[in-house]
Amino acid sequence: MSEEEPEDAPNEEEHKPAPRSVMAPEDSGPSEAELAMQRRKQQIPTSEGLDEAAKELLAQNAVEREAMSQEIEELRSRSERRKEERIQEEKEIQARRQEEEARRKQEEEDRKRQKEEQEQERRAKRDEQMKEFAKFSNEGKPNFVIIKKSSELVGGGREEAEEESGESNKMSREQMEQERKAILAQRIQPLEIDGFDQGKLADKAKSLHRDILRLEGEKYDLEKRFKEQQYDMLEMAERARQINKVGKTGLKRVVLKDDERDTIQERFSGAPSKIELYSRFERQPDKRDYKEKHVVFHGPTYKYPAERIAPCRIVKWDENTQLPIYEDIPGMERPAEEGEEEE
Repeated sequence: MSEEEPEDAPNEEEHKPAPRSVMAPEDSGPSEAELAMQRRKQQIPTSEGLDEAAKELLAQNAVEREAMSQEIEELRSRSERRKEERIQEEKEIQARRQEEEARRKQEEEDRKRQKEEQEQERRAKRDEQMKEFAKFSNEGKPNFVIIKKSSELVGGGREEAEEESGESNKMSREQMEQERKAILAQRIQPLEIDGFDQGKLADKAKSLHRDILRLEGEKYDLEKRFKEQQYDMLEMAERARQINKVGKTGLKRVVLKDDERDTIQERFSGAPSKIELYSRFERQPDKRDYKEKHVVFHGPTYKYPAERIAPCRIVKWDENTQLPIYEDIPGMERPAEEGEEEE
């Protein structure tokens, strides 16, 4: 008994639960796993007074604890290294965003300035044309009587001048193409992968994949919102048309399709046309159950309750043969047809 007690002692101490009241370590100090390993090391018993099997078990446990401590240390160093990498990536992303924002603002300012310059040039050209037109129209009074035909010609010339001035305000095809290219260059970001190794290329691919997923989600949301708004606009327009009553009576006529015809108007010339009693855009659910709908559209299933047939025999089961045995109920008569069939 004295030799078996030391074998059970280390096992009880090894499986002893760690105390729960442990203060949380600071960021710079050891982690909770390391503190637990240190406590386990302090609780390891000595190999004095143990047999060979217990000593081997203790040595094996020591090797496993050492391997676990090394693995924990490696995981901790990897976590710290990953945190530093993430901080560096966040700094790079922030710097890249600031650069892109500054470049976008600069391009926007350049585009606005170029547009203002083009607008000023168009206005100056229009002013010159208007001055020339006023100069030719106010040279002097005519020494003849202006008839209607000549006035129409003068009016036509003025309209042509207004059309020309309106066309001059419009942008040319080259200007529209140039503005389109500027907008595309502003929205399409350059790839910038020169000198990247395999790890950076993988990170770049992951960031592009995240951007694609985000844009696809935004596209789906916008399409769904557009469809809902479009249907709501149709419904509101239909309700507005219903509110604005047609004619004195306020009845809306039915617009017949190509393959439809009004048989009553064909038979009687003075008959009124069809009218709509409800709108297909009114979303009012039918709260009636199936029985009520069946009675409305098809009539009642049974006009009167069916007569119930009175029983005349009792069914019993034979315990030996497990077959049914029929016994007549006293005072009940079977129908004549059934009696004839049995005979």
